[in-house]
Amino acid sequence: MALEHLLPTLGLAAAAALLYGLLHKSNPAFALLLSLAAGLAILVRLTVPLQQMAAGLVALAARVDGAAFASLLRCAGVLLLTDYACAVCKEAEAEALAWCTSFAGRVLTLAALWPLLEEVCGMIWELTG
Repeated sequence: MALEHLLPTLGLAAAAALLYGLLHKSNPAFALLLSLAAGLAILVRLTVPLQQMAAGLVALAARVDGAAFASLLRCAGVLLLTDYACAVCKEAEAEALAWCTSFAGRVLTLAALWPLLEEVCGMIWELTG
């Protein structure tokens, strides 16, 4: 992301955090909505850099094993989405739900990595067996 995109995005995040801090005590529901809207606006600002990153990942995927790369990509997606969902739960002060979300993310990460783990273990067993 170029510097001309970075500073306005960080400014948006800082302004939203300041407004959230001011509104959190008096109107927590509105503060949560403001926080979610600011998060969405920040994600929208990341559209172009994410598209560039996706193009780079596609180019990288063409050079490496497809199954292993797909497992790693799924893991990265699960981790990013889980982290965001967990942060939203914590912001809403739903600590138990945040813990469950975090645990679900760990389980889903392991499930996404399982084919890669089986492949690595198979290679090790071939070498040692």
